[in-house]
Amino acid sequence: MKRALLYLFIILLPLSFFSCEREFEYANGLHGLSFSVDTLMFDTIFSSIGSVTRNFKIYNTYDQDLIINSIELAGGDISEFRLNINGYPENRVEDIKINALDSLYVFVDINVQQNENSPFVVNDSVIINTGEKTQSVKLIAYPQDVVLLQKEKIKTTTFTADKPYLIYDYLVVDSTETLTIEPGARLHFYNDAQLIVFGSMQVNGTIEEPVKFLGHRLEDWYADKPGQWGQIQFMPGSSDNIIRNAEIKNSSNGLFVDSVGLGGKPPLIIENTTINHITNFGIIAQNSNIVVSNSVIGDCGYHSVALTLGGTYNFYHCTIANFFNWSYRSTPALFLNNYYTDDNGEEVINPLIEANFYNSIIYGRNYTEIGFDFIETDDSDDLLNNGFNYLFKNCLLKSGDLDISDNTKFKSITTNEDPNFIDPYEFNYQLDTLSPCKDIGAIEIANDFPNDILNNSRIKDSGPDLGAYERIENE
Repeated sequence: MKRALLYLFIILLPLSFFSCEREFEYANGLHGLSFSVDTLMFDTIFSSIGSVTRNFKIYNTYDQDLIINSIELAGGDISEFRLNINGYPENRVEDIKINALDSLYVFVDINVQQNENSPFVVNDSVIINTGEKTQSVKLIAYPQDVVLLQKEKIKTTTFTADKPYLIYDYLVVDSTETLTIEPGARLHFYNDAQLIVFGSMQVNGTIEEPVKFLGHRLEDWYADKPGQWGQIQFMPGSSDNIIRNAEIKNSSNGLFVDSVGLGGKPPLIIENTTINHITNFGIIAQNSNIVVSNSVIGDCGYHSVALTLGGTYNFYHCTIANFFNWSYRSTPALFLNNYYTDDNGEEVINPLIEANFYNSIIYGRNYTEIGFDFIETDDSDDLLNNGFNYLFKNCLLKSGDLDISDNTKFKSITTNEDPNFIDPYEFNYQLDTLSPCKDIGAIEIANDFPNDILNNSRIKDSGPDLGAYERIENE
């Protein structure tokens, strides 16, 4: 009997080893996983070819095994990206075990059907959920043939119309350097990207081929959406700047001009340019010298034009029109100011040497579209007129109850009449046939600007029209 029990023990002993299973302990992932990158970027993607495959690694830094609840593509199966997760060609995989102090691969590729409306940037992300924490790795691709500029500081160079430019983060024109932009060039900005000019920028668009500054989204819904990128900023000391035949749109600010054109340097020249669909300011200037002609500044969430901290400004045949409809706006389209408040709470006056508006329209949906914020000085110089000097001549103004009786500042003014734009809510600021702005401009000003923003003659009919557009009647 004892011998039989001994044999039975010997027979069952090996089986006991096979019947015992390892007792796994799993980390809970409370503190998250680590990744080889936080953003996976793809270079230019060409039509229907797809991209090279990129990859990143997910690291389990715990000394215990871990179960990842899910790894998935945020955009799902409609995304242009595709995943291969640790050998599984799926856009979502669940309950993936990753051993202690081990890692796994996630492979990513992309295929974009390119056409004229293809976006310049395609975004998605890979979402990793451990149950305790959700993390992500961003995916960014550039599916058009673009010149990509990221955190770039450039020396003297020329941008052409050969390929569009995509600015990511910022593009800086260094001091003493010049950026020349040829007709038809397109500069697209990603999110909050900015163009910052310490040196000089020469924008040489034409009526047929304007230079365009806009966001990176090309779908129709984004055509008039503000706030898609940052701004164009001219820094103190910048000089010899010209913007001719350009379109600036969809940004947070259009032009931010800080102390430019001072000390005998030439003014910033803006000609035949439209600035539209802006979150805050179309043009905001601080103590600068600017000359603007044949231009449209409209559809801005704050001021279309804000001339602050003094300076010298001249506007000829401009349309400053604000029908912004993305949010409530209580501020006037045009704002003039001659002081600032310093860190000690003291008001510091910087004289507005002149702000002149000739043959122009200032209008919008608000009751008053002109705002002044001046502090008078004790300066006896008549030129400064106690700290501020401005003139509106042959203009249509949405002035509300503003006192315009001073004929040294307001000459030949039409007030509070609808200029009869063709369709201001679709941003068409051309004049209708019944517009009161027709033929009432000063001919001496029109002789200096004989053609309008569309190259139509101002001086071939009975008189020049106000604003950037000349009404051409069918014969």
